Amino acid sequence: MSFRSPVVSKLAAALVALLSFGPLATGLGLALDMLPDQFPAIRSFRAVPPIGHALWVGSGLIGVLSAVLLLRRPVLAAVCCAVFAAIYVPAAVTVWLQFTFGCWLAIAAAILAAAGAWIAGKARRSIQTDGHSDAAGQARLQSDGTP
Repeated sequence: MSFRSPVVSKLAAALVALLSFGPLATGLGLALDMLPDQFPAIRSFRAVPPIGHALWVGSGLIGVLSAVLLLRRPVLAAVCCAVFAAIYVPAAVTVWLQFTFGCWLAIAAAILAAAGAWIAGKARRSIQTDGHSDAAGQARLQSDGTP
């Protein structure tokens, strides 16, 4: 069954994709030794133990998975997005030594993902229970995402 994800899921996917860029880019920069030491944030980033770097880069990978799932499977993506926020926030605090604006955005993305999963579940339940045939319900769901 083809499915158009709710707008809040698309917004959450955009947020998570944006947030995933940071951990992946800094991880790549650290691996290739491309980050300059002239900035205090980079010096503190280098001083973090390897587990902090692993959590930071891992949150980026989970974020990419979450962004893809948000467009395909909203309910599974809500769980994955919650895991992303649960890893991203402590990793950001560990790596950057402060609660960043990205931490708030990760929490907001998890809330939006949960809202998108609820809307998608409600739309699917509505199609199954309002007496329409499966083909008509699928056509309506594909056309505008609402029952």
